[in-house]
Amino acid sequence: MFVNEAVPIKPDDEYVWLEAATAPACLAWSSAETKLATDHLDALPQKKIVEERLRELLAQEAAPAERQIAGKLFRLRKNAANSLVVFEVADKNLDGTAGAWRVVIDIGALSKAEGKNYIFVDFDLQSRVLGGPDATRVLLYLSDGGSDLVEVVEVDAVQGGVLPGGFRAGPDRLAVCYLGLEHILIQTSVTNGRKTAAGMPCTAFIWQRGTDLTEAKEVYTAPATDAISLLTSVGPPENGRAIITRAIDYTTWAHYSVTLDGTVTELPLPQKQCLLVPPRTTAEHLIVSLVDKAVVRGVEVPAGSILACTVDPAVPEDERVSVVFAPGANEYTPHVVADGVQASRSRVLLTATKDGQERRQLMQWDTASHTWSELRSTPIDTGSHISLLGGDYYSETFVVSESGLLRPTVSWIETGDGGRAEFYAQSALFDVDQFQLQQHAAISKDGTSVDYVLLSPRDTTSADAGKLPVLVTAYGVMGISMMMRHLDPILGGVSLVPWLESGGALAVALVRGGSERGPAWHEAAQGTRRQKSYDDFIAVAEKLVRDGITAPQHMGVFGASGGGLLAAVMAVQRPDLFGAVVADVPMTDMIRFPLLGMGGAWVKEYGDPSDPTMIDAIRAYSPLHNIVNDAPTPYPPQLVTVSTKDDRVGVGHARKFVAKMKDAGAPDIFLHEDGAGGHNVSDSFKNAQLMSRRVAFLINRLQPSS
Repeated sequence: MFVNEAVPIKPDDEYVWLEAATAPACLAWSSAETKLATDHLDALPQKKIVEERLRELLAQEAAPAERQIAGKLFRLRKNAANSLVVFEVADKNLDGTAGAWRVVIDIGALSKAEGKNYIFVDFDLQSRVLGGPDATRVLLYLSDGGSDLVEVVEVDAVQGGVLPGGFRAGPDRLAVCYLGLEHILIQTSVTNGRKTAAGMPCTAFIWQRGTDLTEAKEVYTAPATDAISLLTSVGPPENGRAIITRAIDYTTWAHYSVTLDGTVTELPLPQKQCLLVPPRTTAEHLIVSLVDKAVVRGVEVPAGSILACTVDPAVPEDERVSVVFAPGANEYTPHVVADGVQASRSRVLLTATKDGQERRQLMQWDTASHTWSELRSTPIDTGSHISLLGGDYYSETFVVSESGLLRPTVSWIETGDGGRAEFYAQSALFDVDQFQLQQHAAISKDGTSVDYVLLSPRDTTSADAGKLPVLVTAYGVMGISMMMRHLDPILGGVSLVPWLESGGALAVALVRGGSERGPAWHEAAQGTRRQKSYDDFIAVAEKLVRDGITAPQHMGVFGASGGGLLAAVMAVQRPDLFGAVVADVPMTDMIRFPLLGMGGAWVKEYGDPSDPTMIDAIRAYSPLHNIVNDAPTPYPPQLVTVSTKDDRVGVGHARKFVAKMKDAGAPDIFLHEDGAGGHNVSDSFKNAQLMSRRVAFLINRLQPSS
């Protein structure tokens, strides 16, 4: 375990004042710091070149996000300047392709009319589209400036525009889903103020159209000690059925079926489950994935199994839970948390990896036997990743995409008979033939083998040994595995292109805390074991140096959110190993994190600072608490990016880290705080200016001097 025994700068509480997101003194401080950062970054010789290239790329890359729901196709159409933000719908042609697109609502125009900066929130859209079988109405989530507080606005999918007299509520960390044409299930704290430790509403209500929200019928209140609580439809929303999902913590879950008459029934599922948000459902089942072994119908199934539970009360309770998929030896479902499982009317599509080979597997529900059987198993090409983007309650179709670090994305509608109708092919934004992809392994401090992927130029020679500029990234929390998708946002999105074209390389470390090797890989870095994830990352970085690929002065680390925490840890623990650090929307104060943003939901993951048995282990890796004055090895240049509107992690983490680093005499640390953008502030489409500054910073610091 890393322990920094040097002398701290100031008492920790002298930085707490910076947590107040919009306090005038805090905004004045962050504004001054941001000006210092932008003045420095905009003066870099690479900045103008990178920005011009990035804007050129973004003009080509306004890729639509499609969903098929209730027989229609939906997409959000936007451009790089963010001056066009339109939610659209199209009929589906017989071959599965889209017909003419028509506007459901112009979100940009609505923002202007209401004096807001609305950002479309694409979360569990399926539960918020009313079909039967044609989509007629949609409950949209809109965030002002990227905050996690959202407004729900009901729009007319046929005529277009905000539905007169439609449902509207918020802002709040609310959740909604349809229970039919005249009713929705809504989870809100507006009416009674009840919230979880993470600031999520505890109470679900059935709200009838045309009535005031204060008159809605309360049907369930979760304990305030829960992490989060969610809602989702199960089957076509007009059927009047929904699910309430409680995250007691992020590996312990409970689920309840809700019917239109207000009846709430707990589903008989094992509670040890992985993060699966939003919940996946068929027309009658809730789908979950286990993090521990469990007994189902008298048979023990292993961790990593995927189960289904019917909400049909006519099914005997001992037959309601069924096994969709049980992994065998050396078999995992690494992407189930993100894009590795979807459901249609009576089928479940999933991706699994066995002996390093990924495949997708289609399972079919048999109503008579109450069991699942495999319909198809399709191998996935090496170097590719399959993303399961959506299913449809009304049919047996799925929305699927295939991508790879060196393979642009192709998306299609996959029909029940296995047919494939492509609707999107991503343009090649850089010459992929100039790069190579390799997978290696490093040995961590405790002897564990840790895989990593290296994307590098093909034309390197022996003269380049030790000089290759390499960015290293990872995530390693919440069981979320790194996805090797083409220009994925977690890898920097389109802004990765100018880095690669400048001669740079990318290394992705598959550290513990993710689910690359199943639930045990995640659990190995939870709580007091969190340092193992950072030891894994250090082992990968050290191997890149030892193998002569790069050198510390040419190696940078970057990450966002949980990866931003990792980047901050690296800056403090191993300043000798990296030439530059970018920490995006990071956590840094691991003693106060439960008090900031939604931090109260993540105590299971990072450890409980109020627990005397955990505090020493947490303090030992907490970046803020290990910054010291006159560090023996100078801290590397750092860029910390955040949004004032980030109420998920909380803006205070980034501010306090930069302030304390400056007090410690760190010579080159910059805070870039935007007023909008929320937790997703580093989005190339929304914030090309910030991303061009980030890339210019990295090129300037890591490229070998001529």
